[in-house]
Amino acid sequence: MEEEVRGSLDYRQDIEILGRTGDVPSVTGTIVTSIVAALHQNFRHTDDFHQVFHNPCEAEVEKVFFRTVKDLCSSETSEVLERFKERESPLFPGVDGNIWGLTAVILRPILHEVLIPVFHRRNNPRNRL
Repeated sequence: MEEEVRGSLDYRQDIEILGRTGDVPSVTGTIVTSIVAALHQNFRHTDDFHQVFHNPCEAEVEKVFFRTVKDLCSSETSEVLERFKERESPLFPGVDGNIWGLTAVILRPILHEVLIPVFHRRNNPRNRL
């Protein structure tokens, strides 16, 4: 991550690696393994976020933006993509940009199998373990 999204973080202190996803092939055949991490900072405004992530690697990252779990849940939809042989693919539209393609394919199970259950349990005392 440090090579793709350069900024003013102390990557050893501010980011906690939680795990990794399974390998997923891209449309070009490149195998992608996503790293799932927690960022130990609370961004209340987009400007705060951009002050930290101000220098993304242009060869690797088109745009850096953040979305809340609540926003991801409320915006989730699907679209038919020709490059995926007209199969439905997840899409997370948003004001700052859409999350689509392989990123959305990787994000959807993380959202439904990890984030939603964790946040639902935290926000509903009857569901606490």
